[in-house]
Amino acid sequence: MTAPAFSPLPADLLKLIGADENSFDAARAVYTNRDLDLSGIKLVGFDMDYTLAIYNKAPMEQLQYDLTVDRLIENAGYPKEIKNLRYDPAFVIRGLVVDKRTGHILKMDTHGRVARAFHGLRRLTADEVKTRYFHAKLRLGSEALASADTLFSMPEICLYANLIDFFEHRLDAGLSTDPLTLPSDAVTDRHAGRINTWKLFDDVREGIDSIHRDGSLKSVIMADLGKYFVVDDNLALSLHKLRSAGKRLFLLTNSFWLYTDAVMAFLLDGRLKEYASWRQFFDVVICGGKKPAFFTERRPFLEVAAVRGSEQTLGEVEADRFERNRVYQGGNIADFERMANAKGEEILYVGDHIFGDIVRSRKDSRWRTCLVVEELEGEIRASIDNAPTIAVLDDVDAQRHGLDDEIAVQRALLERLEGALDDKDLCIVGEAAQQEVEDAGKRLRKEIDVAKRSLRALDKVAHEHQDTLDKSFNASWGRLFKASNELSRFGAQVELYACTYTSRVSNFRYYSPVHFFRAPRELMSHDAALTTQSRKKAARSRIA
Repeated sequence: MTAPAFSPLPADLLKLIGADENSFDAARAVYTNRDLDLSGIKLVGFDMDYTLAIYNKAPMEQLQYDLTVDRLIENAGYPKEIKNLRYDPAFVIRGLVVDKRTGHILKMDTHGRVARAFHGLRRLTADEVKTRYFHAKLRLGSEALASADTLFSMPEICLYANLIDFFEHRLDAGLSTDPLTLPSDAVTDRHAGRINTWKLFDDVREGIDSIHRDGSLKSVIMADLGKYFVVDDNLALSLHKLRSAGKRLFLLTNSFWLYTDAVMAFLLDGRLKEYASWRQFFDVVICGGKKPAFFTERRPFLEVAAVRGSEQTLGEVEADRFERNRVYQGGNIADFERMANAKGEEILYVGDHIFGDIVRSRKDSRWRTCLVVEELEGEIRASIDNAPTIAVLDDVDAQRHGLDDEIAVQRALLERLEGALDDKDLCIVGEAAQQEVEDAGKRLRKEIDVAKRSLRALDKVAHEHQDTLDKSFNASWGRLFKASNELSRFGAQVELYACTYTSRVSNFRYYSPVHFFRAPRELMSHDAALTTQSRKKAARSRIA
């Protein structure tokens, strides 16, 4: 079937209407794991932090890091010298796991295996990783393991690594390691390290949680919004485009009204002449949503006084529907669907938190999901820049698979030859036949040995190219979505739970509000093998 052809519009016309060909690239696309037909979506909801509101990463993460260090000194008895430890944003990526027993920071693949690990700022060798984790079953729900799946977690992981190094150096120098000194009778299955790495992580997490919880972080941000937020000029237009197509929009954020109003006003007030206030973009505004509890518990909706600079709640809401001129707090999914007159797959929710926004909404509802992965733009552009290396790796990988298969076939033949020599019936044929079998066996052993050496050489080439490729993404951890040839734990979560994913909300402007996002055809290993075999057969028939 011949594909339909579209006539290109003149470049000057495209530029005039703001649709010039340079305005769209692969890094700004919306990607699909599960078919999503926007024409069937009635409500589109958004998280705020790192979804509608894009933080300026460098100052934001530095601020979290510095305030957490101050909390550790003031509230947890840590030495003032830790203020000299520098934040390194290049060290951390999302999706890491901390083993609190050892102090190791882990990157895991889709099967739960540890792909690489760091202790402090030192990368563990392959042998160290194998010794500790090769036979270990890591259960991510256990209290010994802590996940770092959000961008808010990045300063936490860097500070933890810095403090591991700091206190172990003090230990080597004979200096005090308080408050992390292990008691002489420390339980070995809880403390496998030289210092109390379990307490260290809990202290760091409590420190960073406390600056979010008590408002000290947000008060600094609100005093200088221009420093801590990136204004996306296309955000307002993207929201307007959805509204113009008849979609109702809602905001569901864990941030409370005071902060939400300040941030959203900075980002959206007056950006389009049709919308004097940011609240006019949304049919429903819910602050203090307490996700993931919003999806799993039955907290009531409260009404909030929608006054700038105020944080007053007005009591529980008893209503059959939401009203545009009211602001809500808390609530639950059951009451939301009832009051919004929409449910399940009629609702699309867009958020950045793989667990709180995406996993829980998928597990506890039929809502459709879009995950905002800010790092996606950099990952895609790095993939484009490294296309030659990726092509070489693909070619080497295909050679390895082919050679593995061929060695397996030849080993099976060798076993048949060796079995034939032990077969008494072969004696009837005569010595000549036996000699022929022996000679064939010797030749085949040599050829298998040569093939195995070739395979080892290919493994070395693949390892070298993989190392080069990983360093071009992140020098410490490699690619965000991959762990060598496997999906990383984070990549697997994105694939499993996010119906769609993209780098920012405004990428939806490239698509019609009734666009059908189609997922690629899924292949299992045997499907891919049969496809390759079919192509080879077709190629041979064309040659013939």
